[in-house]
Amino acid sequence: GANILFKVGHSYGDHYLVRYAGVNPANGDALSYTKDGAITNEYNENDKVLLGKSSIAPWQGGFGTTLSWKGLSLNAQFSWVKNRWMLNNDRYFDESNGMYSSAFNQSKELLNRWKKPGDLTSIPRYGVTPQLDAHLLEDASFLRLKNLTIAYNLPNELLKKTQCISSTRIFAQGQNLFTFTKFTGMDPESSMNVYQAAYPMSRQFTFGIEVVF
Repeated sequence: GANILFKVGHSYGDHYLVRYAGVNPANGDALSYTKDGAITNEYNENDKVLLGKSSIAPWQGGFGTTLSWKGLSLNAQFSWVKNRWMLNNDRYFDESNGMYSSAFNQSKELLNRWKKPGDLTSIPRYGVTPQLDAHLLEDASFLRLKNLTIAYNLPNELLKKTQCISSTRIFAQGQNLFTFTKFTGMDPESSMNVYQAAYPMSRQFTFGIEVVF
């Protein structure tokens, strides 16, 4: 993507963006940092720097557990990603501060924008539209319950009476049930460096009976 730069000595997938410096409380201007670290109210693409925040997660994995008691069993599988960063492009439109308000629903975060001298906020005054800079960069780390299965095996003593069924298992299964993340988009589980209205992982439920004769 345009906000990625590959450079020797830096992490693969390191984001390359202009750093956001907040809002001038005196007049509501959006502020940014120059490449040398000075604060300015003029956005300049030449002030992009490598941020040390990669779109490629250095840490990821999964774990699970199984609990059993008499005929009941519970199996849970989790997946996680740590220290992965994504530019949330949706916010560019949802927090447009007037530019796209006629075409897109706007975020409630705009209620906190600068309104009068002295206001301390990270959203500039109305009419100052956002830039694709570091203020849209979000931590896409997450912990997700990928699969949860609850099952019950009918007692053998009960099945013996049928004289034809050797085992019966009743189960309920859910996928992608819970996700814990700071990411404000619909789904942090993505391979993209820029998040653009990607449809989230679906939550699925399965119920069934397994009968062995």
